[in-house]
Amino acid sequence: MAEAKHILVVDDHFEMLEFLRSMLEMSNQDYEVLAVPSAEEGLFELQRAQFDLIITDVRLPGMSGFDLVRRLQRLGHKSPIIMITAYSSTQGQKEAEELGVYRYFKKPLDTDDVLTAVHNALHGESVAQIPQVSLEQSVVPDASSAVQKRLETLRADTGAVLLMLASIQGNIIYADGELRQVELPGLAEIIARNIKDSFLLAEKLDSKEPFSLQYHAGSRIELYCANVGKDHFLTLFFETNLRRGRIGTIWLFTQRAINDLLQLLVARHEDKAAPVPVQSAPDAVNAFLQDTFDSLIDESVQETAVPVSIPQLPSQPPPIPEPPVIPEETVPEIRLELDPLDVED
Repeated sequence: MAEAKHILVVDDHFEMLEFLRSMLEMSNQDYEVLAVPSAEEGLFELQRAQFDLIITDVRLPGMSGFDLVRRLQRLGHKSPIIMITAYSSTQGQKEAEELGVYRYFKKPLDTDDVLTAVHNALHGESVAQIPQVSLEQSVVPDASSAVQKRLETLRADTGAVLLMLASIQGNIIYADGELRQVELPGLAEIIARNIKDSFLLAEKLDSKEPFSLQYHAGSRIELYCANVGKDHFLTLFFETNLRRGRIGTIWLFTQRAINDLLQLLVARHEDKAAPVPVQSAPDAVNAFLQDTFDSLIDESVQETAVPVSIPQLPSQPPPIPEPPVIPEETVPEIRLELDPLDVED
């Protein structure tokens, strides 16, 4: 058994820390990796033990990656150092060269490039590359630039040799990567059927939003599949002998990508949606009333089997007759004649 190689990884982002640790340990069983979230903790561990390689992020809370490199140089550490950053600049690259950094990588990382640099730093020789047949990138107009960029980042984060986004009908929307002799359209149709079957299971489980994670292991290829909402699914391909990460790490990056893709795909769909013609209010009401009246008449005919005659109403209401004129009657004049009263003296 080869002598173990001790690697120290420094990064303040847990996901990247876990990804790097898993990638290194899965790529070579002789790598023993210690991961810490700050330069101060890294410096403490370096005073306790000897490491054959140091991988550090540039931007860290407190002491930066460049500060850590300078401190190690003053302390006399000779281990090679690989730096990674999401904020690459000409000044940063120049500073890394002046400090004698072995390699300087920009995120998202290319897994193969990083592993090659690690191997060369530890052994001074290149890694034998397995010949592969390249699958040309396939992009249809449905894949927006934002969607493509997010998928490229996911592939770089996980180290997948091939990545595919497809509709639930099995139509490929985006595919990028390298894999030997893969009949992608046929695989997309099979995976689509599996995802749709999982939706049926989700209904039985009273799931409001179906979420399916599938893992398929073959002798040469491993597949990780997950639905993106109800209309799409994502598949990551790994060659069994080259898989860089652990299942949990791959799912972690995939889940984050799915959350982003759901928003990007919904936004793209809303942008492309055409306006729907709407009837004016009076026309819509009249049509609804007419349909309702017709349906009631149909039901009445079916139940009674007697033709129904609908009287036609006149377009104008009949005129209202004038009230009759009542002639004035002559009222007889009544006169009262009173006899004079006899007045007694």
